[in-house]
Parts: sequence; C-alpha cells; structure tokens
Amino acid sequence: MKNYIISILLFGFGYSTVINIPSDYSTIQEGLDASVEGDTVLVSEGEYFENLILDKAIILASHAIYDQLDTNWISNQYIVGTIINGGQHPIGSNKGSCLIIRDNDINPLIFGFTFKDGTGSDMLIVDCEVTDDHQRIERSGGGILAYKAYPDIMYNKFINNGNTSMANIGDEMQVLTNGGAISHYDTDDVEFDEDRNGIDQNINQDRNRPNSINIQNNYFENNGSGDGECFYSNGFSGTIDLSNSIFDNIDCSTSTVNEFILKSKTRDADYIQEGITGTCIEQSTYYVNAENGNDNNPGTEEEPFLTIRKVLGLAKEDGGTTIINVAEGRYSPSTTGESFPLIIPDNIHLIGANWENTIIDIEATQDKQARGFIVQEVINVKIANFTITGGSAEDAGCQGGGAILLTNNDDAVYNADGSWAPYAPSTPVLENLYLTGNHAYNGGGIGVFRIIGPTMENIIVEDNSSYSFGGGVFHHAGVTTISNAKITNNTALTEHGGGIAVFVGGAVLNNVEISNNAAEFLGGGAAIYESEVDLFNTTFSNNRDYANNSAIWSMNSTVGIVNSIVWDNQPNQLEGGYTITYSNIPSNTQIFGDGEGNINTDPLFVDPENGDFTLSDGSPCIDAGTADIDGDGEEDITDYTGSSPDMGAYEVTLAAPTGFTIYPLETYVTLTWDSVTDDDFEYFVLERSTNIEFTEDINSEALITVYFEDDDLEYDTEYFYRLYYVSGGDQSEYSDILSVTLDWMSVEGGQLPKTYAIHQNYPNPFNPITTLRYSLPEDAMVNITIYDMMGRVVSNLVNKQQYGGYKSVQWNAT
Repeated sequence: MKNYIISILLFGFGYSTVINIPSDYSTIQEGLDASVEGDTVLVSEGEYFENLILDKAIILASHAIYDQLDTNWISNQYIVGTIINGGQHPIGSNKGSCLIIRDNDINPLIFGFTFKDGTGSDMLIVDCEVTDDHQRIERSGGGILAYKAYPDIMYNKFINNGNTSMANIGDEMQVLTNGGAISHYDTDDVEFDEDRNGIDQNINQDRNRPNSINIQNNYFENNGSGDGECFYSNGFSGTIDLSNSIFDNIDCSTSTVNEFILKSKTRDADYIQEGITGTCIEQSTYYVNAENGNDNNPGTEEEPFLTIRKVLGLAKEDGGTTIINVAEGRYSPSTTGESFPLIIPDNIHLIGANWENTIIDIEATQDKQARGFIVQEVINVKIANFTITGGSAEDAGCQGGGAILLTNNDDAVYNADGSWAPYAPSTPVLENLYLTGNHAYNGGGIGVFRIIGPTMENIIVEDNSSYSFGGGVFHHAGVTTISNAKITNNTALTEHGGGIAVFVGGAVLNNVEISNNAAEFLGGGAAIYESEVDLFNTTFSNNRDYANNSAIWSMNSTVGIVNSIVWDNQPNQLEGGYTITYSNIPSNTQIFGDGEGNINTDPLFVDPENGDFTLSDGSPCIDAGTADIDGDGEEDITDYTGSSPDMGAYEVTLAAPTGFTIYPLETYVTLTWDSVTDDDFEYFVLERSTNIEFTEDINSEALITVYFEDDDLEYDTEYFYRLYYVSGGDQSEYSDILSVTLDWMSVEGGQLPKTYAIHQNYPNPFNPITTLRYSLPEDAMVNITIYDMMGRVVSNLVNKQQYGGYKSVQWNAT
C-alpha cells in the first residue's frame, strides 16, 4: 500500500502546479491561498509558526513525500524537521489549531509534517434541539481540525498539542474539550465560531461523503484534551483507519487504545487499529497528587501523576477496572492544568481521598463554560469522594448538569415521529460527593439524560442553580436511584423544580432531604412531569415556590410517597395527585387510596432554622412509618430502630457511646468509655483495625464492661478503634475513631502525662476483679498496696521502679 500511494502522488505531480515554500511564498498560508484544486504545496524544512486554513483539495506535504519511508519513518529528517507550530496565535484567539481543513467534502492529502503546540479552535455546538437558541463553545482539534472535509493524513507526528501545548499555560489557558491531536466534525449541529476572521463556511448542500477516512501511519505523543486525545469524531458514520500508527500507550493484549484516546461521540464511527504500537499498559491502579505529582511520572503512589486526564487514556478497553486514587488537594486548570469536562470511559473508578478535602474546581465562567465530568453510556464506572464546584453549562442547553452530566451517547430529545427518544442502559455510580456552586441550563448540580441505571449514594447537592428546570438535579427520560442524599439551597431561576425536576422517566428516592430550595413557578422542592416517581423516607421542608403554587408539583405522573414528611414549605401543599401512606403531609393533599397511616402535625425537627431536619425526642414521626412500603405484607425495610421505621429522611438512632478514651502503656493499651443507662442495654462491641476504613485485620470484642486492655499489639503499627453498643436489638451509632501506635521500648515525650495521678478504678463496684490506673510523668519508684478496713495489708500489687507513662494493674480480690 505504501509504495502504491507514493507512486500515485509522484505521478500526480506531473499534472499540477507545485508551489514551493518558502521559495515561492514565505508562508505556508500564502501558498495555500495561491493554490487551486489539484496543486501541491511543498514545504521545505523549518519551523513555521502558523495557524493554517485549507479549503481546497490539494496535496500539502514536506519533502518526505519523495522518500521511500520504512518502519523508521518517524526519524525521517523532513518529517522531524518540517514543523507547523500552532502556538503563537494572539492571546484569547478562537483559532489555535495548527491546521484547519474545511468545507465542501474536500479530500486533501496532508503528508510528512510535525504538528506541535496547537491549542485548538472554537466550535459552536447545539447540544439540544429543544434549546437550539443556546450554543456552547467547544474548543477542539489541537493539531488538525477537519470540518465537513475528509483528508488523508499520513506520516505525520503530533506532539504536545491541546492542553499539553507549551503555548497553553498560565491565566490565558485555552482548555481543549476534545481532539488533542485531531478532531473531525461531520454534522450540521456544529459550526465555527463566527469570530473567525469573517470566513464563510461555504456549505455545500449536495454532500459527497465517503465511508472511510485514512489516518494511517501517524505518531502521537503527549497530546491532551478532555476526550478523544488523539482523534475525536462527531457526526461521521464509517471507518477511520489509524493502522500502523504509534501511540503513547496501548493495551498490548488487544493491540488497541481506549475510547478516551480515539473517540466517536455517538459511537457511529469505527476505528481500525491494525498494527498500532506503543508502550504496553501494565498497571491497573494509579495515583494522582496535586502537591507532588507530575504527568511524566509512572503514576505510582510514590511517583504520582499530576492530572486525572493523564490516567483516563491508560484504562484498558476490554480489561478489568482501572482505579484512580486522587490525593487531597485542589484539581483545576489553574493549579494542576486539569482539563474540563473530563469524559469518563468504561471501567474507571475515580476515587478521591475524601470529599471534604479533595476538590475538583472547574473554574468555569460565563465566557468559558464547562462541566466537571460527562459520563455517557458506560459500564463499571464510579466517581466517589470529591467536592465538585465551579461548573457552568447554561449554553449546553437542555441536557443539563453543571458539575456532572450522565447522558446518552446522542443528543436527541425526540424521535422523527415526535415521540420521546429512547433510553439506553448505563450504570455509573456517584458516591460521597458534595456538589456546590455550579450552574447549568437544567440541573445545576447533576443532569441525567436518557439513561437507565445510574445510582447516587450519600451525595449532597447544595447551592447550585439552573436557568430553567431542576436547580439541584435534572432528570429527563431514564430511571435513577438516589439514596441517603441531601438536596438543599438550590434554585431554578425561571421555571420549575427548585431542588429536583424529573421529566419523562422515573426515579426512586430513598432517605433524601429536599430543603430550602426555590423555584420561580412550580414545585419549590420538586417538579415531576410524565414520570413514575417513588419517594421513600423523604423530607420536604422550607422549600419555596415564588408563584405560591406548591412544594411538590406533578402532572401526568404516578407518584408514590411513603414514610415521608412535607412540612413548613411556602406554600406547604402538593399540586397534583399522589398515592401517599404513612406520611406527615398537608391536610388538603389530593390522595389516591385511603391514605393509611398519614398524619398532619408538627414533626418537631431538631433545628430546622439552621438546617437540622432530624427528629427530636417526642416527635410524632418516630416509629410512625411502615417497613412494608409496597403493601405486599413483607418487610422491605429491615434496618431501623424501634418498632417501625420513622417518617422522614433520617431514622432516629441510638446515640454513639460517650467518653471513649485510649491510654497507651508500654506494652499494651487501655480503652475506657462511659456506661449506658438504657434499660434495654445488652452489650458493647469494640472493633480494632489496621486501617481507618476498618477493612483490614478487623478484631471485634463483645463486652459488658466499660473498659478493655489490648495487649495483642505489635510495635510501630498504627491501630484504630471504634465502639458501639446494642440495646433492645438495635445498634447504636459508632463512636469517634481513636488510633494509637506503640513505639519500640519507649513512650514518645508528647504522650507522657504531665502530673502524677491516680485514676478511678474500674469497674467500681467490682466482683472480684478491678483495674487501677495511674500516671507517671517521669521514671519513679512505685508502691501500690491494698489495705482492708482495719488497716491490714491485703495485697502488695506493685513495689518497683517504673518508667514514666500511663500504667495500670489488675487486682483479683478472691
């Protein structure tokens, strides 16, 4: 094939004009402008700082086109030495690609260059047909951007284009959404940003689209973007042939790269990857650290990466789970050079250290909008333990999601016959997330669009806003489960559903607080349209509908409410029909059925003015719910305290044990805690582990005493302890976690007591064994003698020199 192609090229030279750069024209762009269809623009060695535009079917080549290229072609002097550098465009320019190829279905040949430091060009995208008056800017195509054109791109090197460009640093960083090296657009839903030097698009109404694109024999190194790092395709249906190309990393077991590297937006294009090469991916667990990471590192715990983006291309397409462990820190364009949005492929578990201190800051603005994450139709994807803030996606239209969008592969809302477009299966898991300070057209925090299967567990959606529907969460056409969540202080600025909007689909909410949200028109807490929604153990309170309509609004929907509380909203009413049982609801609510177990009375929240909607002692909602939520006679809820589940989002639980204290001694530790006065008290359970998550080396002790001595310890190993108790068959909350490390042969100075002290013996009273504790701030001679009431010696427990520290001795009175 190689010799055949080159012979055709050489034969073609005889029938066209060859324009030589720089002898005929000083710049490549001048040569392109002077060329006509069929010409060749032949470029001599040198580095050309240009952002080229090609709109003719010509040959653009270096002198490598005359060479017989073999497997060592990447070292060819003309390919290495003929450089198109796209990095010196004006600051803020919307045109930063090394080369733009555009319009009229042209098929030029691009041969034998090094493309480097391109920063991509701005495209205007219509994501949603319902909101086609909203267009977002998507920067794409760092090295080459092709638009309604089908170039042959062969024997080129693409190095440091996109977010890794040397020109793309500092405050004026142009974040590349996709196509770090190459992007290809073949859809009418995309057009160039109008501010492109007034160039017309020359749309050809009679399209002549091929069914394949030839991108063979290219070299890709360190190109960066939020998706499709080496090639991104939008709208093309056919094959894209990258055979014999060289990538940074590949899955050597399948000789492929994953879809974060080669992406087709709707998966309508097939990538041919025959004979590709690259460094074999060996790891499945990687580490990212904002403080000491570097993307040139191997990504180990000792030498972590700096960006999440770096790892996404290292997931094996058909392999097992790739785990990305993200250390505490702030990950943003300004601090770590992160790219947003990041599109998460299959088999990725993105796990932060904890949500409090592992911050994803998108740093979007009205002019530079971006979400944090987009998750399309995926399997085996989890995002956990992050705060995600600073997202802005109003111009993205109806799909929504300022922080996270979970979406179908295509953007359709309707089928051709006007019916709703179908759902698709997708099972991402969102867990332990705090989404705050984000904005979108719909769903300021989260958008869910046309997928079945997402789950959200233990999330907080707070202080987000939407232009239209769902200030916190927007859900269109799919089925989602949300559990143990808090949706609070969100705002739908112009429409419905201040907390959440569920349209044309279904959702199940378990143990969810929806509070202090606001909507302009309907449903200060929730708006539901043409959907099936179950609200189990939900609390709606302090939500406001500025049109004074409803806390919850539903239309053409089936809504079941069980074990829930609707209280003190403005107005405190439900608009629409509902099936409601065992709930605290307004008296004027339209209910289908007999409303078994419903009440209408003050739930006695602990501190609603300050956002505490747990139930206080004496609340009429305690034990007022039902465990049989579907009415079939079988208990569906098994984990509750008391005779029945409580109403509302928060089950009243037994408080954690108090006074939990640890005393490290020379060879063991003593743990003490307060007794429990509950009449139904049964026993304490003390747990020990070697990690704070309590997943390794777990030991448990069931105790009826208020102390424990642990002498089964190894020196220089950190141990973690926690405590709970069982009363009336119910388990209390856990205590705070304590930890201790026994140092070899000594107690650290910082752990020594400050004064001599004798502590209360325990237990007291006792029969027949008790333990005496005492503290020595320094080494001392110790004598402990037990006397009876007559002053007679009963026992000599200690009479020796001892090291300073916390001490104890046990006395058996038998």
